[in-house]
Amino acid sequence: NRRLYRECSECGFAETVKIDTGLERDTITDCHACGSEKSFGPTRYWLRPPGFAHRVDQEEVTSPDDMPETSYATRAKLVMPTPADDAKWIPVNDRIRVIPNREHLLVSNTGPKHEGYNYCTLCGRIESSAEGTASMFTAHPKPFPDKEPTCPGTRTSRHIVLGTDFITDIALFSLRVEAPLKLKPGYYPTDVALRTVSEALAKAACSILEVEPGEMMAEYRPALTPAGKAGLEAEIFLYDTLPGGAGFARQLARHGLTLFQRALTVMKTCKENCDSSCYRCLRSFKNKFEHGQLDRHVGAELLEFLLTDKMQPFSPQRVATSTRILLHDLQRNAESGVTYASNATVTVPSMGNVTVPMLATRADGAKSVIAIAGPLTSDHPAARSSQSTICSSGAISRRQPGRPRTRC
Repeated sequence: NRRLYRECSECGFAETVKIDTGLERDTITDCHACGSEKSFGPTRYWLRPPGFAHRVDQEEVTSPDDMPETSYATRAKLVMPTPADDAKWIPVNDRIRVIPNREHLLVSNTGPKHEGYNYCTLCGRIESSAEGTASMFTAHPKPFPDKEPTCPGTRTSRHIVLGTDFITDIALFSLRVEAPLKLKPGYYPTDVALRTVSEALAKAACSILEVEPGEMMAEYRPALTPAGKAGLEAEIFLYDTLPGGAGFARQLARHGLTLFQRALTVMKTCKENCDSSCYRCLRSFKNKFEHGQLDRHVGAELLEFLLTDKMQPFSPQRVATSTRILLHDLQRNAESGVTYASNATVTVPSMGNVTVPMLATRADGAKSVIAIAGPLTSDHPAARSSQSTICSSGAISRRQPGRPRTRC
């Protein structure tokens, strides 16, 4: 019952395929989800373990000092392709659409350091490949009581991935954006935005359907379309955590707009008015490993664009605070002969004097303008001026009325 498992090191997309597909072990290919080159793999054997027990010749590990290196299962991954038939999608608005379905979700454990496990197919003994010993490949003690206590160890398989898959109800939401906003797969700001929105949607869904927190969860992935590779489309799926499904997720198809509006409210109305996230808004024990990726302000930026079709202005206070922090960091690590100034005035031909957020000046007189960019709009400054726009190249150009792009 083993299969072959591949996971993208950039975007996290994963799939299992049958062994008779012709795919060889340790193969690394381009990812067909995000388009990254040589990131999909290496291919490993994948199997569903029937159970676990400690070896009979070892005592149970009870001391934290003796604990082996811990590895955790991946979040549930959806392997179904993005439906190409537009008729199957239910529109929520011009940028959001949803399709309810019953699908298999995949959960895997790739072991410490993602090296998998060494597994003896004769006796069932298994060890982490990152911590394993050479004795697994020679005669070794069997992990269970037996008249013949020694296993010959001639059939040990390396780098096995353990996992399971289960069928459940899902609601797959497609999110479509356009420049200047991008959701480039594998980029840290994209992960922060989609992880935050996923947690907010899961919380809002439980509230709308009046079910217990944890009855539904959400996960994201790149859309398996050309627009997904370009960062113009992403997908979030909500699913019932009960294997087999309880029908909750499929009900969300008729609550699409309310769901996203409720999620936006969750992110914008934290009772503690936290800077990024806290246990009063988005954090929980279940997402403790992703607390560093939860930023309600970034998530709200994305949802407001999806709901209003407009880029909302950044908080001037947050932009000023971030600029000040960056300025102090640059001054502290400045190279010899480089000086930094805030709210400096520079003279630009045909524009006259322009006030810029930060100005770096080298000893030879060369100057560069530095501005804070939005997390999802890396080519555009967070603080826009009606007179000028700071370009990523450090040049300044006049902003043309009615033109969405800037000429540098």
